[in-house]
Amino acid sequence: MYRDLFAVCVVAAATPALASPLDLVIDPTQSSVDLTIEIDLGTLGGDTDSDSSSVSGSIQLALDDFDAPSRAILGDFDAQLDDDLQFDWVPAFLSTADATLTDAAVSDAIPGTPSAPAGIGAMNEVSFVGVPVSITGILDVSYNIFLFGSGMEVVDFSTLGDVVTDITGTVVVSGGIVTLSGSFPIESSQPLIVDGNELGTVIVTGTATLVARAPVPECRADLTNDGELDFFDVSAFLQGLSSNDLCSDYNADGAWDFFDVSAFLSDLGAGCP
Repeated sequence: MYRDLFAVCVVAAATPALASPLDLVIDPTQSSVDLTIEIDLGTLGGDTDSDSSSVSGSIQLALDDFDAPSRAILGDFDAQLDDDLQFDWVPAFLSTADATLTDAAVSDAIPGTPSAPAGIGAMNEVSFVGVPVSITGILDVSYNIFLFGSGMEVVDFSTLGDVVTDITGTVVVSGGIVTLSGSFPIESSQPLIVDGNELGTVIVTGTATLVARAPVPECRADLTNDGELDFFDVSAFLQGLSSNDLCSDYNADGAWDFFDVSAFLSDLGAGCP
């Protein structure tokens, strides 16, 4: 059975699929988003409330070696909150506010564009630097601010803009299973406006913690996933090589060159188990 020089095929949405990518499934029993929202009214006061939810979804990953991985590339990821989040505040004298966050998710802000290769340390630690992240969700807010009035506001997180952050964690391959554990911070803010008056700021902070797993594939060179090694796998590899697709970055080093061709031909010649 082959074990070396594996790279997962991550395909951009606009590119014809060359092979099914290795999708690590997010484990909702070990994955969560913990969110804190602060209403800061400056001299008038303020209040903070928090809530959390389990997370489901998938993450794509590439490794250079399953026996002793030393490099990893992060592909597309999509993590959805399983539950709505509820918040209640008493930000000032005789003032109240509450909110519900629905359809919340964190995902790759530029699908089809993988991260730069990241080194895996001696303790399996990895850090993907400068990953663009999109945060979506609708926050429905009701408020009654003493002397300023009451009303409702809708905050669409997708309009707050993408963030660039580092995703840190560990990569472990054990018992034929790849496990990626990682986390990244969530931060955003926007003015709080009541009846045309800017009273303060709504500050959102939190952490997304993700644990995702997938089995080690049985046959690396079978890019078409049809159980056969033939011309169609060679064609898929060459197409990926010409378009800089991760399925043909065979050693997960961010380059498409002779070393990828050599590794692919070696696996092709070895055959499937």
